[in-house]
Amino acid sequence: MLLCDWHGKLAWKSTVTTRLEIGDYLWKNVSKRSKENLRAAVARVVTLRESCTLEVDNERGEYFRAWMWPLDEPDVAICVLGIRIPSELARLTDREKACLRCLAQGMSTRDISKELEIGLTTVHTHLRRSREKLGLASPEALISFAARYFFVPVAQDLGEGGAGQKRSG
Repeated sequence: MLLCDWHGKLAWKSTVTTRLEIGDYLWKNVSKRSKENLRAAVARVVTLRESCTLEVDNERGEYFRAWMWPLDEPDVAICVLGIRIPSELARLTDREKACLRCLAQGMSTRDISKELEIGLTTVHTHLRRSREKLGLASPEALISFAARYFFVPVAQDLGEGGAGQKRSG
């Protein structure tokens, strides 16, 4: 977990394994392609007081999912919780990720079809291609993977002053 000031500078970290040091900008070690997304997310959390979720990759090619929440302290404005995710997720299309999010919620393929307003055959194609891209041996392995990396609680109470979580990525 990381705590950042109003400008995106690290004010506190809970682990010594992160490559960031106190005073570094949150986006110091991310790739060029992720830097602007991360800066925009920090600005949104600080100014609009919205929570958000995003995926970023660093200069080493490692991928992370980060959850960001606004705080109301004078020295810290953002709480960031991040986990490393498999780099293979970058191979998935947005539609394949959307199918996996629905699958992680326990939806049937028919329900996914209705939710995403696509045909049932298209859902099966997205799930098959996801499984192939991720190198998973069975549909059961895909369900397990989706539950681990795409599950988002349907309703989330972020407490006083917290905005609802926005999904992205």
